[in-house]
Parts: sequence; C-alpha cells; structure tokens
Amino acid sequence: MAGVEKPMKFLLMPQWGAPFYPRLREKYRGESFVEAYSPEDVQRGIADADAVFGHITGEQLAAARKLTWVQLTGAGAEGLFSRAPQIAGSAVTITNARGAGAPQIGEHALALILYFARGVNEFGTFQRQHRWDQDYGLSIVQMVWGKTAGIIGFGKSGKETGWRCKAMGMNVIAVDKHPVDGDPVVEHVGGLHGLADLLSRSDYVVVTVPYAPQNENMIGAKELALMKRTARLIVTSRGRIVEHNALVAALREGRIAGAGLDTVIEEPLPANNELWDMPNVVITPHIAGNSPELYERVYDILEENVGRYLAGQPLINEVDKKLRY
Repeated sequence: MAGVEKPMKFLLMPQWGAPFYPRLREKYRGESFVEAYSPEDVQRGIADADAVFGHITGEQLAAARKLTWVQLTGAGAEGLFSRAPQIAGSAVTITNARGAGAPQIGEHALALILYFARGVNEFGTFQRQHRWDQDYGLSIVQMVWGKTAGIIGFGKSGKETGWRCKAMGMNVIAVDKHPVDGDPVVEHVGGLHGLADLLSRSDYVVVTVPYAPQNENMIGAKELALMKRTARLIVTSRGRIVEHNALVAALREGRIAGAGLDTVIEEPLPANNELWDMPNVVITPHIAGNSPELYERVYDILEENVGRYLAGQPLINEVDKKLRY
C-alpha cells in the first residue's frame, strides 16, 4: 500500500473506542480522526474519508469518494459483506481484528469442556432442587487428562484453545483448510481431508473455523455420525458452520453426548428454539471472545495499522475478499 498524502481523514465509528481515540491523535498528530457515532454522522463524514474504523453499509460505501481502507472491530467480516456487498469488487482494503479475542475464546472453550467433564450442567440442576447425590455425582465426573480435543480450524483462536487443552493433559489434534504450523501444540495440523479421522477420535470437537459461504454447514448429519456417542461438540466461531437440524437430531437421539454453543444459527436465539430446553446443551450468548481487555487488544491492532497505512506498509489482518475472512 502506498503512503497517503497528509492529512489523512479517518472516520471512527465505534463509540466504545472514545477513551482510546485521544491516544491515536497524540501518536499521529496532524491526521484527522473524526468520531461519527450515528448513521447520519457517518453518511456526512464518509464522503471525503480515507479510512474507516467500523462496519459500513452499502449506502455509506457508495457515498465514499476517497475510501481505501476499512478496519473492522472484530474477526468476522460477514456482516460487512452482507451490508455492503459491492465492497467485494472494490479497491478498498479490508482488515479485521483477528486474534484480539483469541485468548478469551481459548479460555471459554476450555470452560465449556470442563463444564461437561465435571458435571457442572447436572450439578446446577441438583443445587436448584436442593439435592445432594454424591453417588450419582461420582458416576458422571471425568478427567479431561488423557482425553482427545479435536480442533477444526487452527488459526489464532484454535491455537489458544489447543495449548490450554494440552496444558490440561489432553491429546490435541487439529485440521485446517490452510497449511498451518501447529508447533508446539500439535505435531501436525492436517488438511480438511483429515476431518473424518478427527471427528471419530475426539472426545471434544471444538469448532473455531471462520464463517464463509463455503464453510456453511461444514458439520452436518454425516459428520456428526462420525463422532463418538460420548463426545461433545463445542462451537465458538459461528453457528452456521454446524447444520442446525442435524445437530438437534444428534443431540435428541443421543448420537452425541452434548454441545456447548457460544454461537448458534440465529442470534439472538429465538425463545422457542428447541436447543434452549435440551439438558445436554449449554448456550452462551456469543461472548467467548469478550472481556474488558478485548477493547485494548482491538485498539492495539487499529493503532498498528494506522501507522502502517500512513507509512505505505502492508496492513496486518487483511481480509481475503474471495474467501471473505
């Protein structure tokens, strides 16, 4: 990317970033950082903006005469491509905040694994019933030590999940669409041709692949049938990676033991969805990547990319418009 003529105009859309924006202005003096929190402010300000921090719409993109770069606030880019589909064929560079929530996602995936292994799902019910049943409790608790965690998608979130599982004494295996170095977590990260083997060997299958149209329903009835009846499915990336009806059937019929879902097919999950009342399912509201530290980590990516943009250097976390992640 070639350097830009000063001053650059950068439109800042997320209001949560307000405490951080003075740091940008201090570090990159002379540049124009404009906060635009309402759709009306964005529409007015985007006409002569060089870059944007946030998600824009198709109407806003059409009004942008100088726009060359969009920095997203999260790892997923599907919202941008949905609201502004024409950006896929434009010259605008898109970058995301991939990796900002990865440590939190790793912690959350491990929490869901331990939730099942230590029977927390059932003990929570016992507590509400004022029931002390040690004999039954002893029959359901397990160690995760020695169990196999199979991670589908070994990017930043997959690696953060993998080393935590390994630290707990688990055997970690992984597959990814792209060549990935798994060291020191796994000896070898296989291609997607190894998915069937991973599903059949794993006690906990963790889905961390990003959403893209080609990944939708990657885990369907055929794939779920390969899993052990005692295995659990953990989904921390996007719900649409797993075919909903196939998952419900596998859970209802006991073909897999359970599912820990941070992401689901439709968000918010409708109150009448059958997943809510399944005793072998735990649902969290798409918060795996969140913590108070997340905003600082997203800001660090933004600040680095602003410096690179001004210097005409390649940006980090560039989104492949064909793959859409």
